[in-house]
Amino acid sequence: MLTQKKFNKYLLYAIGEILLVVIGILIALQLNNWNENKNKTELGYKYLAEMKSELQDDVFKLDFYITELKQSIKNQESALNTKDITKLPLDSLLMIISPINLDFKMSELTYNKMNNLGITSLSNNDNLNSIILKYYNQDLERLKSSMNFVFNDLITYQNFFYYDQNKIDISSAFDTIPEFPSLYKQGVQEDKRELKFNIIEFIQSPKGRSLVLYDLDGKRYSLETLNTMQGKTTNLLKAVYNELKSYDPKTECLPTLPLSAVDIEN
Repeated sequence: MLTQKKFNKYLLYAIGEILLVVIGILIALQLNNWNENKNKTELGYKYLAEMKSELQDDVFKLDFYITELKQSIKNQESALNTKDITKLPLDSLLMIISPINLDFKMSELTYNKMNNLGITSLSNNDNLNSIILKYYNQDLERLKSSMNFVFNDLITYQNFFYYDQNKIDISSAFDTIPEFPSLYKQGVQEDKRELKFNIIEFIQSPKGRSLVLYDLDGKRYSLETLNTMQGKTTNLLKAVYNELKSYDPKTECLPTLPLSAVDIEN
């Protein structure tokens, strides 16, 4: 009986020790998970702050190209609406045939960084995480596809002036004083008058008219595309900022955004 009692006490003691070890392991695992989640959260919000900075830059970048496009379209339409195109000055004629370069890149550094690290979300806000994924996987991809199409048209249009025709000297059209006068058989004024005549002849030809109108349509399409993208970029910027503000009230306020952007409440 004494032996049985000793065995029972030992068994209870052993079970207690095992339970303590198990509880200790569980607590350690819990603490480890808590630390991992804490570090993951801190890293996510660090990247979210970087994304906010990139989105701010993109909003201003889009505003620059939107402003350029609006002015180019306005100048082109104004010149084309004149009653007698032959009376336009040379600079107005050049506005009619001048394309605009929209070869720019939107920021994807932070998003690519999180993908390379296998991070699928940057915050505890599931709705924001979904918006981020849609923005970079759909909206931005659609913009790149559209701008690539427009840029290819620009190259084709420029190649026409540089390689397919021999009347309009685009390379020196905007130069008041040529760098190498010996390349020109006439004086500056004579060359400008000849250039003006050739541009008018080009604009009024079937091919020239088609190219000019196609270029104008491309600018209008680009303006609509960039306006849409700026709205999406601004909305994401607002959502990211609000999330950062809720995580850290000391988050720096957004700068005053361009008038072409959607209003954002700080």
